[in-house]
Amino acid sequence: MTKRDFFRLVIKIFGLYSLVLSLFSFIPQNFSNFYFMKDDFWYFFIIISSILLLIALFVFLLYKTDFIIDKLKLTKSFDDDHIIIGNLNIDSLYKFSIILIGGFMIISSFPNLLMDLINEFKLRISNSPFSNYESNYFWTGIKFLNLLIGYVLITNCKSIAKFLNKN
Repeated sequence: MTKRDFFRLVIKIFGLYSLVLSLFSFIPQNFSNFYFMKDDFWYFFIIISSILLLIALFVFLLYKTDFIIDKLKLTKSFDDDHIIIGNLNIDSLYKFSIILIGGFMIISSFPNLLMDLINEFKLRISNSPFSNYESNYFWTGIKFLNLLIGYVLITNCKSIAKFLNKN
């Protein structure tokens, strides 16, 4: 693997990770806040511009990796042109990173989703209401969606790796 291939891999993995984080944390949080500020046009404009900026950043990181490497001069000042990783190829590194991202999504979402479901179950079967608990189905749905997307990333890591390696 050459230095350029390594930096392409790192930039694309960072782009994919930032897309996943923004899709499942930034966007739901801002749209839930927008629900309470329905009449504020500027808030809506800022949210839409932020989302478009995030999408543009992701596309730039995914499709213009060589431009980023050249502008930041990432391949300069190395003694050797090749990086020896062993018998790992780019596809296996992509698969590994996609599995890590999906695993992080599952690990971070599962305990919170489980706690929300347990609290909701307790709320439904108890005769007296909880003093500090309020049902929030939006965030429960987002946590379930994170869990589902993490599972899909893990199970489809080969096709996602082929897509990333193609670009």
